[in-house]
Amino acid sequence: MMKLRHSFVLLNCLFALLLVAGTAQAGNGGPDTIDLKEAFAVEGKKKTVIFPHKQHQQKFPCESCHVSSAGGDGMRVELQKKSGFKNDFHTKLCWPCHVEKKVPKGKSCSTCHK
Repeated sequence: MMKLRHSFVLLNCLFALLLVAGTAQAGNGGPDTIDLKEAFAVEGKKKTVIFPHKQHQQKFPCESCHVSSAGGDGMRVELQKKSGFKNDFHTKLCWPCHVEKKVPKGKSCSTCHK
């Protein structure tokens, strides 16, 4: 029960961070960019990924990443492992989509870590 409560609190904190993350607001209320290291407490020595949220928002529906069309109300995948090469961004979220969409150099470190 305590673990479930902790997960709920953590998800609410992540949601709040996503709402304030970014430099400006995109057309439907989402941020233009999101500093993933800051927003999701990602651990690691690589340069932070500044996720171009607005750019993705213009190409794909919110449900591609979020649980609903409202966007910031939760991610479709649970991001638990946030350190190391095989973190959940690589294995569950970003890389699978980059492979599916055939993003040029989509799994190259320097494509996202700038």
